[in-house]
Amino acid sequence: MKTIHFLSGLPFSCSTLLVNLLSQNPRVHGTQTSMLHEIGYIARQIFQTEEAKCFINPQDAATQYYDYVRGGCANAFNSLTDRPVVVDKCRSWVGHLDQTFQVWPNAKIIVPVRDIRGILASMERRRRENPAPMSGIESKYKTVWSTIEGRVQAWLEEPPIGIAIRRIYEASQRFNGRILFVHAEDLCKSPKETMNHIWEYLGEEFNQHDFNNVEQYTKEIEVGWPYGEHVVRSEVKPLKPYWNEMLGHKLSETINQKFEWVNQL
Repeated sequence: MKTIHFLSGLPFSCSTLLVNLLSQNPRVHGTQTSMLHEIGYIARQIFQTEEAKCFINPQDAATQYYDYVRGGCANAFNSLTDRPVVVDKCRSWVGHLDQTFQVWPNAKIIVPVRDIRGILASMERRRRENPAPMSGIESKYKTVWSTIEGRVQAWLEEPPIGIAIRRIYEASQRFNGRILFVHAEDLCKSPKETMNHIWEYLGEEFNQHDFNNVEQYTKEIEVGWPYGEHVVRSEVKPLKPYWNEMLGHKLSETINQKFEWVNQL
C-alpha cells in the first residue's frame, strides 16, 4: 500500500514543475493530471441506490464508502510504480477538503499558487500565440471576448481559473494550517529552500535535487490545448512578471488589488 499525498492548486502555478521536482526523489511517484479524485467522486452515486438505502444506520454506508475510497487509493498505483510514496496531482482535491480529510484525517495537501496577474498573462499569451481555436468559454462569452478586459472577466468566472480561485479562498479560510501553500514565485526563485520546506511538511528527507537538469517524469496529453502546458523546462529560473506587457498597467493594477490576498497566503 502506497502513502498518498495530494497536490492541488491554481492553474499555471508551476504544479507540473513541482511534481517533477518531487519525483527526483526515488521514493516518490508524481502523477500527471490524475483521475484518482474522479473515481471517488463518481462512486458517491452509490448513495442514490436502493442497496445503499438498505442500511439501518446511514452512517454505516458512509463508513463503507470511505473505507472503499481509502483502500482503493492506497492500492491504485501498485501496478504503475514500485515507488512507495505517491503525490497525486488534481485541481479537484482542494475543492473537496471536507471529504478528503474525512478519508485521510492527516492528509498532506500541497497547494501551488501564483500572482493572479501572472496566471492571466499566461492565458493571454497562449491565446495570442494560438488565436484560431474557439474554446467553450469563448463561445459563452463571445460578446466580450474580443477585448483583453473581456477575456480576463471570462477567465475569472469560469474553470479552470475562476473556480480554482474560489476553492482556494475557501480552503485558506477553513483549512489554513492543515494545507501547504507553495508560491510559484518562491519555487522558481529559491527552489532549494522551497523544496526543503515541502519535504519537511511531507515528513520525507531529500536533498539531492538537480535544479539545472529537471527531467520530465510525468507525461500527459494536453487536453486543454492551446492553454494547457505540462512540459517543464530543464532549468528552474525565476518567473518574469510580464503582466503589464500582456494585460496593460491599469488592468494589472485592478487585478492586483482584488487578488492581493493570494500573495499573502
